[in-house]
Amino acid sequence: MKYTAQKEKRLIIFLDNSNIFKGFKKYKVKADYEKLKKIIANERRLEGIFLYEGIVYPLSRKKKKWYKNLRERSGYQIQTSFDKTISHNVFEKKVDVRIAIDMISLAYENKYDIAALVSGDGDFLPVIKKLKELGKVVEVWAFKYSLAYVLKEIIETENLFYLDDFLNEIRM
Repeated sequence: MKYTAQKEKRLIIFLDNSNIFKGFKKYKVKADYEKLKKIIANERRLEGIFLYEGIVYPLSRKKKKWYKNLRERSGYQIQTSFDKTISHNVFEKKVDVRIAIDMISLAYENKYDIAALVSGDGDFLPVIKKLKELGKVVEVWAFKYSLAYVLKEIIETENLFYLDDFLNEIRM
């Protein structure tokens, strides 16, 4: 699947790793996040890429190394939130709130023209509405099975991308 890039437009990618990791696992794909970044950026002026993830301590050496590689090799800014245990095996995730704050704050600071949200979570509906009010273009990149219907209703067809269509290009 190809799409037309607007090279002069400033882009920031907001990646909800907790959300899309489940999709990669479901499809048994070990994703190359550098390839993912390049597919989404598509030669546009990438102003930043943020990866958000809820974590529970202790972090494994493997996870620490992965974060370091993403930062150093691919320019990802890692934004972690410590998950609070509510009850046995139930966690309160703060990742969505952090993504929403960054998307809105950076929009008000006029740091981007296009926000690429890599998540199908319907909780982002109010954020997307606000960004549109501010004149920002919002793209949603999500798996077909996990895309919330409310997002599908509000995002223009040309700004909706299914990660399912890019799995072979993203695969390690």
